[in-house]
Amino acid sequence: MKRTTIIILACMLTTMAAMAQTGLNINRLFDGRYKKAADATEIIVTGSQAHEIGLTIYHSISVTEKAQAEIIENLVVKDGAKAIDKEVEYRNGQLYYGFYTLPKYKRSNRYIFFLNQNLARKSPKNVVTLIYMEGDASAEKIKKLIRK
Repeated sequence: MKRTTIIILACMLTTMAAMAQTGLNINRLFDGRYKKAADATEIIVTGSQAHEIGLTIYHSISVTEKAQAEIIENLVVKDGAKAIDKEVEYRNGQLYYGFYTLPKYKRSNRYIFFLNQNLARKSPKNVVTLIYMEGDASAEKIKKLIRK
């Protein structure tokens, strides 16, 4: 009985995380393709861990394959066009950094963070990171968390 309950709960949390990006171009990236990829990392945080930082969902993807990085950047830029507030920096015609505050979804604040570490001036790394966050946390709180 306990095992069945745990499986059902895990499925519900995965479904919640997948639905969070509904209506966004980046949603297609969160289909599980990066979970087992050798050149990528995918992290999903929900429940009490997310609530501790004022979020209901934290979903991140980091990739090292250049083709995937370009796809992610293009989708982020499309969603960024809908942002109600944004901070962006381009380097060599590519998006280096982007922090986007999106319109609320079901009364929750929504944010996209993008960083292309290939374009870093000091110690560039072959990593592109995308983070989608949703919850009550303010943009200022999210920025502080990211800086850590």
